[in-house]
Amino acid sequence: MTRPKKPFRSAKAFFNKPFVIRTAMLIGRLFPRKVGSSFAAVIGTVLGSLKRSQMVRAIRANQYVIHNGDLDAKTLRKLPKAVFRSAAKCIFDYFYFLSRPEKLLNVVKFSPEAEAAFERVQQNKPCVIACPHLSNFDLMGYALALKGIDVQILSYPNPNGTYKLQNQIRESCGLNVTPMSFSAFREARLRLRDGGSILTGLDRPVGTDEPEKHRPVFFGYPSNLPVAYVRMAKEAQAPVIIMAVAYQPDGTYLLEASQPIWIDSGENEVLDNTERILSTAGEFIMRYHKQWAMFYPIWPEFLGV
Repeated sequence: MTRPKKPFRSAKAFFNKPFVIRTAMLIGRLFPRKVGSSFAAVIGTVLGSLKRSQMVRAIRANQYVIHNGDLDAKTLRKLPKAVFRSAAKCIFDYFYFLSRPEKLLNVVKFSPEAEAAFERVQQNKPCVIACPHLSNFDLMGYALALKGIDVQILSYPNPNGTYKLQNQIRESCGLNVTPMSFSAFREARLRLRDGGSILTGLDRPVGTDEPEKHRPVFFGYPSNLPVAYVRMAKEAQAPVIIMAVAYQPDGTYLLEASQPIWIDSGENEVLDNTERILSTAGEFIMRYHKQWAMFYPIWPEFLGV
């Protein structure tokens, strides 16, 4: 007798189907924003309630760590629902504005630090933009394309069918997306050398089948987070600028940025600088922790909380 799939496996398989993305695109085109956002919130609440879901467990573990273990059981149960609601509403908004580009820049705001970063990019001064997975990062990429900000986006390596479709959608919006590989890193290095800029995530753990030489401490615990962007910034003598987007109570999105973080030299420069960058990124994550769409466990040892 075949055993039924566990809830988290079924949910993960569900999200790995391209038809889910195509359905979301259709809903984004047809529904008014208020109606679609409410519908997405209901879906997010349901998904965040699946206690055995791998993604729910990952959110619980990640939130437990960033709150220094100071969360009661009731709060810890509520946080996955809040994170999934945020993520579902962001997905709807992304596809809603994808078909209405003329409206997008009316709901996007940029901090002075973000505008300064854009100016640097447009002046062909190389920089490495590193982003935590906060709120509607795909929508922000679209907004950057509409503003004419040209950066190479290093995306998740070896994309499956869903990721390939997402990358195709991003490219149709005018974004330069390259899944991480040796050739992509080579292209990124050349781009930085010639005055261009790159953008990549900083908080998604790399595969555990090939342990990282460096395990940077993040929120007090060693992690398997990437460090390659620090090496590239060092080689190009370019700063790292952290960018983070967050949904605001008035229905707009705010893109914030850090001051340029220059790479210090030293005996353990890769690890030390990565941890310094992650510390700054952690401030953004804590400020908007209910919008932190990190569905992979950064600290697997806490999955049982």
